Amino acid sequence: MKTIFISTLFLLTSTTISAQNFEFDKEKAKATVDDQIKYINLDEDKKTYFIKINEKYQLKLEDIRNSSKSRFEKFQDLKQLSKEKDDEIKTLLNKVEFKLYKKYQNQIRDKIPIN
Repeated sequence: MKTIFISTLFLLTSTTISAQNFEFDKEKAKATVDDQIKYINLDEDKKTYFIKINEKYQLKLEDIRNSSKSRFEKFQDLKQLSKEKDDEIKTLLNKVEFKLYKKYQNQIRDKIPIN
């Protein structure tokens, strides 16, 4: 369940989650990133880089999910990946924008049912 929590927290955006099966939904991921961009109110330059960063980490996320590692190892990898993504996003956004980014993530996380 921690893997589901972290992966959703990480992308918040890019997955359809079920208890036993992960399916990547590109349209949902794009919609979530677009919602984040609107919520943060990014200008065109930052928007372009924000999308590139999200795409980069989505590919890494899929690699972790598809790996043969244990759930615990995947959880650790997802946690590290989330930190790396946040660090990269933080260099792009100013303090106010980054706070909005984190607030958006928390709002999405709060909507996720945890069994």
